[in-house]
Amino acid sequence: MNTDLELYRVFCEVVKYKNISKTAESMYISQSAITQSIQKLENILGGKVFYRNKNGVELTEEGKNLYEYIKDSIETINNAENIFSKYITLEKGKIRIGGGNSLLSSLIFEPFLNFTKKYPNIDISISSGITDVLMQKLANGELDIVALNLPFKSRQYSNIEIISLRNSTFCFFSSKNYIKKHPIKNLQEINNTTIILPKTPSSKRKILDDFCNKENIKLNANYEVSSSSIMKKLVLNDIGIGFTNIENLQDIKDKITIINKFETDDTKEGIATLKKNMSNKATIELVKEIKQYYKQG
Repeated sequence: MNTDLELYRVFCEVVKYKNISKTAESMYISQSAITQSIQKLENILGGKVFYRNKNGVELTEEGKNLYEYIKDSIETINNAENIFSKYITLEKGKIRIGGGNSLLSSLIFEPFLNFTKKYPNIDISISSGITDVLMQKLANGELDIVALNLPFKSRQYSNIEIISLRNSTFCFFSSKNYIKKHPIKNLQEINNTTIILPKTPSSKRKILDDFCNKENIKLNANYEVSSSSIMKKLVLNDIGIGFTNIENLQDIKDKITIINKFETDDTKEGIATLKKNMSNKATIELVKEIKQYYKQG
């Protein structure tokens, strides 16, 4: 027996109000529509669920038993639909973001703040890691957005969309005190200093290695770190010369010297997300916010 769920909804509402007209008012439909729904349900079930009295309607004995069995299910479905609606209207939601700390901070922090002010009830989780690992998590549905350096070979991920946001500018940098003590005239002389580089196989390290190959430079790293914040601390403590994207240095720009900066034609910064038909509503709206931010900029 396949009974229309809406018939049971009407049935439970009539039980609640014990009156056809009041039920019609609460459901914003006509009294005749309520009556027809009850009659249809009774025809399907093969018996009466209500009997009329001077005040309205009362459950029959069979109707009482029916109600006891279905009331919790209808309430659960109603609650589920209400929660679903809140996710659609962004009264609730969750976004899981991944990326390198510096890229998350310099690339999407501002539009992310704008989004959280509009939708304060969205839960956000942020995790850092190696791009290859984060992209696999995105493809598996464990993340919603990944901030990354481009290009990225995404052909193996048929469910992922790559969105380019801006050109990348990278640089070597040192503390002002360190460069005074260890002056260099060109990049070849960086090997005469202590070199602090991103850890292999990070995307920044790949970009640097490609640049060095084109410039016929071989760098010997003294330190390899996976955290840009640690690299900046090492540089500010006069340990050596670091390498990162220039946008990541805004918070310490008055304390450092940029030794060399470069852009590459094919190197950009952007985000990866699941294709629109696979993404949740909150993620779709945050991606819109990010794209709009860079469109305006």
